[in-house]
Amino acid sequence: MNNLIQTRVTGVKIYRNGAETIRRGQAELKAGVNHLKIAGMTQGTDTGTVRLFFPAGVTMSDIRFLNTLNYNPEEKESDRIKAEINALKQQIEVKELQKTLWQENGSFVSRQEQNLQDIESYISKLPERLTAIHQEIAALQKDITRLEKKLNDTVRTESCPVISVEVEAPADAVCDFEIRSHEDNALWQPVYEIHTDAEGPLTMRVRARILQNTGEEWDKVNVSLLTGNPTSGGVMPVIRPVYLSIRTSEPVIRAKGNMAMGRMAMAAAPMMADEEAMADTAQMSRLETAEAEVSTEETMTEYILPGTKTIPSDSEGTMADLQQFDLPAEYVISAVPKMDVKAWLKATVKTVDLPAMVRGNAAVYLNGIFAGNALINPDMTKETFDIPLGQEEAVQLRRTEKLKKTSEAMLKNQRTTDYAYELMITNSKAKEITVTVQDRLPVSRDKTIVVEPVKTDKAEQDADNGLLTWKITLAPKETKTLNLAYRVSWPKDKMIQETSGGSNRFCPNCGARVYDLKFCPECGTQVDF
Repeated sequence: MNNLIQTRVTGVKIYRNGAETIRRGQAELKAGVNHLKIAGMTQGTDTGTVRLFFPAGVTMSDIRFLNTLNYNPEEKESDRIKAEINALKQQIEVKELQKTLWQENGSFVSRQEQNLQDIESYISKLPERLTAIHQEIAALQKDITRLEKKLNDTVRTESCPVISVEVEAPADAVCDFEIRSHEDNALWQPVYEIHTDAEGPLTMRVRARILQNTGEEWDKVNVSLLTGNPTSGGVMPVIRPVYLSIRTSEPVIRAKGNMAMGRMAMAAAPMMADEEAMADTAQMSRLETAEAEVSTEETMTEYILPGTKTIPSDSEGTMADLQQFDLPAEYVISAVPKMDVKAWLKATVKTVDLPAMVRGNAAVYLNGIFAGNALINPDMTKETFDIPLGQEEAVQLRRTEKLKKTSEAMLKNQRTTDYAYELMITNSKAKEITVTVQDRLPVSRDKTIVVEPVKTDKAEQDADNGLLTWKITLAPKETKTLNLAYRVSWPKDKMIQETSGGSNRFCPNCGARVYDLKFCPECGTQVDF
């Protein structure tokens, strides 16, 4: 399109979804009213957010958005490029014909009169001429490839909105101007890493995976990342009155299966996205950067990346470093023989030391070696938070049932079951270690059911949840045995129902996975189960 002013992106502020782009261009203005047509918008540009900035003294009016496809086809740049590509293809056809003729004329079988000198001259020139034709065809193909890429970019540009604006200038001048607008086709995702040697402080690194598919490359632009999103139709919560009345009929019990499945699906989606993001990390281009400058605004945090960055469109993503934290940590080998025959190494940190924005999967590196992923989703109402660092293969566990016997006491009209277990822990390391071992006693929720500890080997007991904890020290190659025994009594005309309290819970409001938290980490709803 003729007389179209081009612009380029010079800066972006990227939200978790969407971005504000800053474009700059230059216009040659005459004194008085100028009618300008400005390119640079993309398919994802929200035209309702477009703002133009000219130097002081220049006024604007009559801003409209046009589609270049509505212009005279003779003015379209894409048509000119297509004609140029066709001309090059015709040249290739001529070269191919020349090559064929040179090859066919190299056969002298059908000629009645053959001059030996002419044959020798032709044969000597044939390789050189064919080579030259091949090189000329290759050069033409290279030009076609370049023009086809340019054609694709031009067609994309021609399908994007164009700003039509009237500008009044006090005098002739060449003016720099700026366009700011919201772009839908961009986002960034946090990527967390935990590095530790299981002795010193735990290092947490916060990185960003930046993606954009606007159709144009953001070349050497200033980049900042915002931790939130612009509010769109947000409604502040309003507390409603609650009224109590006498129920006159039995409540209708509704099936919860579909609701639970729906919540599980909602909760699974963001977790799968995080795992895929981690799996794709190795394929991304990496921005080796210093830490970002952090600016805390009223409603969100802004990371200002140092220098300028190039972020291609439709790529696997670009990685940038944001922040790094050193957290004091206590390292513990944790063993739960009832649930797993392998022990785990974990780091315990104070929840107040964790960065507020860190929520999601983190890649764990133990002594520089990838050990797995850990979910960082602390309950801020608790003092500490445990971060699993991987299985401790040098510790072997075994839990053996030694007794399970049920008997009846006729006089007391009761039934009793005795349980006994043996827990064995072996240290295969060549150094002394301390292991925290856990098991549990069942917890009665009915006064007619009595749980009586018989033998717990001096374990610490939590009366609320029945959790038993031993902290034992093992010499190199040493094995220790712990004994657990308890008795359960209940009325013999009743049946005991055993339920297990699990952490696989979901928010009743938004469906997010809440584990053992009291409040949903996504929407803040109090969770009561």
